[in-house]
Amino acid sequence: MQATKLLMLIFPISVFIFLSAFIPNSEPFTGDHSNVLNADDGLKKEALKILKAKCNVCHRKKNSFMVFNQKNMVRRSSKIYKAVFVKRRMPKGEDISLTNVEYTKLKKWLLTQKINK
Repeated sequence: MQATKLLMLIFPISVFIFLSAFIPNSEPFTGDHSNVLNADDGLKKEALKILKAKCNVCHRKKNSFMVFNQKNMVRRSSKIYKAVFVKRRMPKGEDISLTNVEYTKLKKWLLTQKINK
């Protein structure tokens, strides 16, 4: 009985080691996802800069419960997407508009979120 349990433990490990020898140019998995997280964090930071510069300026004055910050921007991503990209209602005003770069960065971040289009 003990030998069966030991074999059930050793067999998958040995198969993995054997098969990993045939995978070209592969690096061992270290469990480090920092490069993925940093990419997502970078997009989020860029989006937050845009929201602060182009949205919070008016929201502070006219819609203070919708001031964006790092904690609430993910939760409000569906509303941001609809207001900016679907209905094209935001940002309001002629003096506050998104540049093409800002538009692209914001949309890129929003598309990484689980939004209801």
